[in-house]
Amino acid sequence: MKALLRRAPFTVALVVALWTVALVTHSLSHGPSDELIDKVGFGPDQFGLGHWWSPVSSLFWAGSLSGYIWATVLVAWLCGLAEQRIGSIRTALIFFATHAIGSSLAAGMIALSMRTGEWWPIGLLSAVEVDPAAGAIGVGFAVSFHLTPTWRRRLRVVLSLALVMCALYVGSMVDLARLFAVLPGLAAGAVVFGRKPMAGENPSRVETRLLVALVVAASAVGPLIATVTQTANGPLSVLQSLFVGDQPDPADLEYVCGDPSAVLDCQHLRVLLRMSGVGSAILSIVPVLLLLVLAEGLRRGRKFAWWVTAGLNITLTWLGVLLLMSYPDDVLPTTTQDWIQLLVPLAQPLVLMILLLATRKKFEVSAPPGTYRRFAVITLGTVVACAVIYTAGAWLLRGQFESEPGLRAILTDLPTRFAPPGYLGLVDFAVVPVGWPAMLLHQWIGVVFWLVVIIGGLVTFRKAIVERRAADRSRARELLAEYGGTSMSHMITWRGNDYWFTPDGKAVVAYRVLSTVALTTGEPIGAPDSKNKAIQQFTRFCATNGWTPCFYSVGETLRTELSSWSSVQVAEETVLALPGLEFRGKKWQDVRTAMNKAGNFGVTAQWTGYRDAPPWMTRQIEELSDAWLADKGLPEMGFTLGSLEELADDDVRCLVAVDEDRQVHGVTSWLPVREDGEIVAWTLDFMRRRNTAFTGVMEFLIASMAIRCRDEGVRYISLSGAPLARRKRDEPVTLLQRVLDVVGRTLEPVYGFRSLLAFKAKFQPQYRPLYMSYPDASALPSIGNAITKAYLPRITLRQAGRLAGKLINRRYAR
Repeated sequence: MKALLRRAPFTVALVVALWTVALVTHSLSHGPSDELIDKVGFGPDQFGLGHWWSPVSSLFWAGSLSGYIWATVLVAWLCGLAEQRIGSIRTALIFFATHAIGSSLAAGMIALSMRTGEWWPIGLLSAVEVDPAAGAIGVGFAVSFHLTPTWRRRLRVVLSLALVMCALYVGSMVDLARLFAVLPGLAAGAVVFGRKPMAGENPSRVETRLLVALVVAASAVGPLIATVTQTANGPLSVLQSLFVGDQPDPADLEYVCGDPSAVLDCQHLRVLLRMSGVGSAILSIVPVLLLLVLAEGLRRGRKFAWWVTAGLNITLTWLGVLLLMSYPDDVLPTTTQDWIQLLVPLAQPLVLMILLLATRKKFEVSAPPGTYRRFAVITLGTVVACAVIYTAGAWLLRGQFESEPGLRAILTDLPTRFAPPGYLGLVDFAVVPVGWPAMLLHQWIGVVFWLVVIIGGLVTFRKAIVERRAADRSRARELLAEYGGTSMSHMITWRGNDYWFTPDGKAVVAYRVLSTVALTTGEPIGAPDSKNKAIQQFTRFCATNGWTPCFYSVGETLRTELSSWSSVQVAEETVLALPGLEFRGKKWQDVRTAMNKAGNFGVTAQWTGYRDAPPWMTRQIEELSDAWLADKGLPEMGFTLGSLEELADDDVRCLVAVDEDRQVHGVTSWLPVREDGEIVAWTLDFMRRRNTAFTGVMEFLIASMAIRCRDEGVRYISLSGAPLARRKRDEPVTLLQRVLDVVGRTLEPVYGFRSLLAFKAKFQPQYRPLYMSYPDASALPSIGNAITKAYLPRITLRQAGRLAGKLINRRYAR
C-alpha cells in the first residue's frame, strides 16, 4: 500500500475520497438523493440556477453502485497510468479541467439541441447527472501521447469505440460528458508532450486487423447495451427493438386475437410472444454473436471472415430498412431527431462496409483446404436435421398450438424458426404455440442450428495452414549438422515441430502453431547471414498467416536483436565449463561422495546409444521411467523436455549407471551441440533414477559425463534449462516476471523445477538466462495457452484434476 501511495498519491486519494463521500452521504447503492443531486449534479438548467460549481462538484458522486465500480476502474487505470508518467500535479490538473469542460459541453449541447431542431431527446433537458469518469477519460487521452504508437492507437481506439457506442446507443448526459472530455484531453496531451513524430506510426498488418475487429465487435455489442439500459436515448437506441421485449401471456394473446377489430394488436402480441423465453432471447442475439465470431476471424486475418462480414452488413442494412419502415407513424420524418433515428442505424453498416473495403488487402489468410467444404456440409446437415425435427415435431404436437396447423402452415413457418425474432415485425404469424412442449420446440430449434454455425465458425478460424513435408525434418537436421546452434538446438529435430525455411533455404525456424501462436523451439538455425534475416522474415510469414510469433528459450543475443519486442525470462540454463575441471575442494564434496558410493556399490557409467543398448538395459530403462511417472501420477511434460521417444535418436547418447548384477540404477541422455559440423558440447536432457538406487546416482552420472567429455576435449556440458526457475538478480522485475515466479513456486511441489536448479548448483555452473520474446503484450493470454498446450499436449481431464488436487493439498499441508 505504501508503494502504491508513493507511485500514485492522487489516484489513491481520489478513489478514497469517492467512496468516502458515497458512504457519508448514503449514495453508494442508488446515487445521491434527489435533493443532493440537484445541488451537486451538472445539467442544462444548472447554470441558469446559479450552480456554477456543478461541473466540478459532480465528480465526487456516481449514479449507482455499478457506476462507482466502473469509475474506480477507470480512475485507477487511466489516472494511475498517467501519474507514473507525467506526475501527480499534471494528472490532477488535467483530470479536473477535462471533467469540467466535458460536463459543461454535454449540458450545453443538450440545451442547444432543444433550440435547433430537437436532434437529441427532449427528456435530457431537465436531467441532472453526477459522474467522476469523464475526467479519467480526459487523462487517458492526454497520456496516450506518452505511449508507443501501437499502444497509443489501441488506447484511443478502445476508448473512442466505447464512448461513441455508449453515446449513440445509450445517449445519456453522462455518456456525452465522457465523449466531450476527449477533445480537451487530446489538447492537454499535445501541450504537455508535444506532437513528436515517432517510428512505427503506420499500423502493421496485424495491428490493422485488430483495430478493424474491434470496430466490428463494438458495432455488435451496441444494441445489447441499448437493450440492457432501460433509459436509452441515443440515435441508435431504436435498434434495441431487435432484442427481447415484453413477454405477454398466451391467454392475453388469445383474448386480443379473438377481437376482429384488434388485428394490429394481435399481430404485435404474436411478435412479443415469439420473443419471450430463453430460447428466443438467445436467438435474438444471434446477429451479435455472429459479428463477434466474425470479429475474431478478422483479427486472425481470415478472408472468409471479411466476405461474410461484408455480406452480413449488407443484409443488416436491408433488414434495417424493412424494420424501420414498419415503425414510423408518418410517411416521412417530421423532426431532426426522427431523421437521425432513421438514417444513423442505416449509416452504421455502410460505414463498416467502407472500413472493410479500405482494408480488404489486409485479410488474405485462408483456411486449410477442405475446411469450408466440411463446414458447409455440417451446416447443411444441421439445417436439414433441424427442419425435419421441427416439421415432424410440430405435426405430432399440432394440438398444442393456438390453432391446429396443417403441414403447409408448418412448412411456411419453418424459415422463421431460424430468424431472430426482432426481424419478424412484418410477418403475420399463423403458428403460435401454447403448450410447453410445442413452445420448447418452437423456440430452441433455431438456437441449436445457430450454435452449430457459431461454434463451427470459431473452429474454422482456429485452423491454420501448416505445410508439413516429410523431408523438412531431414533438411532441418542437415542445417543443424552443417552450421550448428545453441545448446538447445537439437530439440528442433523432435516430433511435433513444423519448419519454416528462409527463401534461400540456408536457415530454418522450428515452430508449432498453438492457439494462433507460432511458438518456436529455440532460435533460428543456419548460415549466419540467412539466420540474421530469418527473424524478420519469419515474423512477416506469421503476420501473413494471422499468427503471433513467439521465440521461446532464446539467449541474450537474440533477445538483444529483438529489442523492440517484449521479453521475459522463462528458464535458467546451467553450463559447466570443462577445461581444467577438477572435483577438488569443499564445494565438490557432494560430487566426490557420489563417485565414492558408486565405486563401493560396483556401479559404473556405460556410454551407449539407446538403440544400440542390450535388451536387458532398454527394458529396465523403460521400467524405471514408467515407475517414475506412475509415482508422480501426473502427465509427462514435452516441448523442451525430452521423453523416452527422443532417446531413440541416433545422434543422442545415453550414460547409464549399471552395477555388477546388470541392474540399472539411473540413466541420463545427452544431446549433441555442433559447431561447423563438429560436436563441441553435450546437453543434458532425460534424467531418470530407480527408486531403490543409491543416493547420489545423478551426481555420479553427471560427474562421469563431465570427466569423459573433459578428457575428449569437449568445451562444455550444459545441464539444460530449468523451466520457471531462475536466480535472483539485482535488476527491475516486471509484473509478468513476478507472475511467472508465482507460477513456478506454485508448481514446485509437483514438478520441482526450482529444486532441479538447486541440484545443478552442486556443479558450480555458469548461469545463462533463457527468454521468451514476443512482439505484442496483448497476445500474452494466447501465448500462455500455447505454452501450456506445448508442455502438456496430452493431458486428460483426470490428470488435470489430479494435478489441481496435488497443488491444493500440498499448499494446504504447508
